[in-house]
Amino acid sequence: MKILLEEKVLGTQSKKNSKYYWVLETITGKNEATEKSEDEDYLMASSEIGYIQNVKEEIIEKINSENVFSFPFEPKEGDYLSIKNNLRKNEYLNLIFMNNVWIEEIYMCSYRDCDGDIYTTIKTGVAFISENEIFF
Repeated sequence: MKILLEEKVLGTQSKKNSKYYWVLETITGKNEATEKSEDEDYLMASSEIGYIQNVKEEIIEKINSENVFSFPFEPKEGDYLSIKNNLRKNEYLNLIFMNNVWIEEIYMCSYRDCDGDIYTTIKTGVAFISENEIFF
């Protein structure tokens, strides 16, 4: 499997011309302490079945073994990466960098402290995901 996350400012045109795009976010601060309810339900954040979900293990393995970004990048604890299908809004893969590895966040805010952490977008771009060695 080949994966390239190419940096690109996502304007209307670039999003229309690519099947997959990505958004990379990092923690830039903290909100004031808020009370979190013990029985608070997490919203489902799992993607519908589709190509990204079918190859997610391979994507996670690849992103943990090499730099798949088109720029130098060293992830830090809490960084958040979303890979999304531009044509099917309910097909995506959300990853969070924890304990020096990228892992899938299936339920929204189950790993991220959505109430306490302030996330800011670092970079965006288009994703090229290919099953074989040839990029498309």
